[in-house]
Amino acid sequence: AKVPGGVFWRLLVGSVVMLGFGFAGETGMMDVQLAFWPAMAAWGFIIWEIFKGEASQINAGLSNDHVQKAYRTMTLLVTVGW
Repeated sequence: AKVPGGVFWRLLVGSVVMLGFGFAGETGMMDVQLAFWPAMAAWGFIIWEIFKGEASQINAGLSNDHVQKAYRTMTLLVTVGW
């Protein structure tokens, strides 16, 4: 299945925002609380995209068992972490 570039860019921007604010808060570049909330909002956006957004809709249309297992693993890792 061809995945639109918008899915990639939305997930990339969400990841960069989440990691950037997380880094800024952990290194003391920003107040921890001020960095926490935008990082959590970006993480929430990523969660939404993979569970309810376009990425989820594309995955729902695929029947390959390997793709489904990889997608479930990705959702688990993004939600819970490692």
